[in-house]
Amino acid sequence: MKIFLFSIILSFLSSCASKKIVNGNLPDADTVSILEIGKDNKGSILKILGEPSFKGSLGDNSYYYVGSLKTKIAFLKSKVKEQYILEFKFNKDDVLKDIFFYDKSSSTDVAMSSLKTESGGIKQSLLSQILGNFGVPGMGRGGPILGSGKADD
Repeated sequence: MKIFLFSIILSFLSSCASKKIVNGNLPDADTVSILEIGKDNKGSILKILGEPSFKGSLGDNSYYYVGSLKTKIAFLKSKVKEQYILEFKFNKDDVLKDIFFYDKSSSTDVAMSSLKTESGGIKQSLLSQILGNFGVPGMGRGGPILGSGKADD
């Protein structure tokens, strides 16, 4: 009986062990070492490394490859343990100009705004949204009512 109880407690504790979650598209150092500044361009980098996690916008001519390692215990919120970003900066001719490496210590926390964006449309209560789906299909939409048995003129 003690062995059975011990095995249940052990399995319960092991199910709460932290899980490692790997996210992103971060190329390994050996693959990046193949690239040559001043010779490789966007096309060759796409062939060697694949699609970036995201591309620069608003005049930022760069590719970004992001990877992170998170840990999570059971149902609790995951925590970022390690985070890396590789930036491949290009000149105006799309030739590789420089490579930058950022880790979690280089990151900055950004506060989210509490403001809401209002959108247009009809405001309906929950009850009217639920009941709005009942009734005769096609009502008020113009055109024939499907399945009514009426033939088109």
